[in-house]
Amino acid sequence: MKRFFGHPMTLWPSMRNRLHVYALPSPDLRSALEERQRVLEAFDYCSIQPADYLHATVQQFAVSSDEVSPEEMDAFSSRLKSLASETQAFSIELGEPEADDYSLGVKGTISPPWAKLTAEVRDAAADTINKSQPLPGAPFNPHLTLGYALAEGSTELIQQASDRLRVRALPPLTINEVHFIAVHQDVHRGTFTWDATSRFPFSGVPAK
Repeated sequence: MKRFFGHPMTLWPSMRNRLHVYALPSPDLRSALEERQRVLEAFDYCSIQPADYLHATVQQFAVSSDEVSPEEMDAFSSRLKSLASETQAFSIELGEPEADDYSLGVKGTISPPWAKLTAEVRDAAADTINKSQPLPGAPFNPHLTLGYALAEGSTELIQQASDRLRVRALPPLTINEVHFIAVHQDVHRGTFTWDATSRFPFSGVPAK
């Protein structure tokens, strides 16, 4: 039987203020994902990522906000603002939730706009805030994680419960802005949260 073996986050020290660039789901997508998260209430070996903090990782960095200078933060933010102003909004179709050895989440396919966005964010980070350490790998594809494994348990049971759920189809992940975020990881609860974000709207998207 395929099993959760425990998420790698349980092997790391708690992460605080680790810098990331995220794409955040629209309210209708977040609501649809919340419906799918309800199956996890029956499984104490898998966390439930708080709905307000659901996200698609564009890039994680090797440094925290405490390890870079204000000048480096400003330089990256300036690059990200310029990149966003030249990027058109795009959407990614999402599949239904899939359970693996570490999580339950929904995945989309890599598209040219997604690949271009992640590559440009990586280049900007390598030139500014992430010069001192190797840059973590790019995300394997666009994905939003609904919950992370906390202990050993059956992946198959979670997948079966998810497959039995009868809910409306998922709307696409529309990416019309990105957020620069200092993320806090709670290894005991299996969650990622943050205090505030810096928003970078794409071309033609009004600033709030």
